[in-house]
Amino acid sequence: MNNFDFLARSFARMHAEGRPVDILAVTGNMDEEHRTWFCARYAWYCQQMMQARELELEH
Repeated sequence: MNNFDFLARSFARMHAEGRPVDILAVTGNMDEEHRTWFCARYAWYCQQMMQARELELEH
C-alpha cells in the first residue's frame, strides 16, 4: 500500500496547488477495497494540506 499512499499524497498535493485531479480516472481500474482505501487517504491528505495552508495564511 506504500505506493498507493505515495500516489494519494501526490494527487492531494496537486489538488492543493489548484491543479485538476480526476480521482475517478485515477481509481478507475482499482478493485473496491483499494479504491475505498485510496479515496480515504486522498481525502485525509487533502484535509491535512488545506489545514497547513490555512495556518500559513494566518501567520
